[in-house]
Amino acid sequence: MKKETKIAIIILLIFLFTITFILIILNKRTYELNLPKQEKLKSITIETQANQKEITDTQEIQDIIYILNNSGKGRNTKQESINDFPVNTEEIITVKFNFEEEGTSIIFVYIRNDNYYIEQPYNGIYKISGDEYNSIEKYIR
Repeated sequence: MKKETKIAIIILLIFLFTITFILIILNKRTYELNLPKQEKLKSITIETQANQKEITDTQEIQDIIYILNNSGKGRNTKQESINDFPVNTEEIITVKFNFEEEGTSIIFVYIRNDNYYIEQPYNGIYKISGDEYNSIEKYIR
């Protein structure tokens, strides 16, 4: 092969590799918090190591979902949850959604390194404010 042909092939391979790398980086999955609709819930159980409370009041259920859903804006992240239960965390609050039909769904609200998070197992990890954490915590006090 001619020298010019070899150089053209090398440049083409470098270009294809670069494009592939950029597409992989830009195509990182975005996770969205999936909360149940209020009308499908019978109750919400909120618990810590010390306390547990079942909430059946429709308005309180609506308020909890509103807080968890970032005041109606929704939450998304690029952080994946790969565990059944959060690790390396402090003050975990477990929030169980108990459905009218049957079954439950669960999320965790917790503190890690002085930051506040919601984790939905095998979905995503979502950063929240201290006020949002405290708003959920008040239901268990």
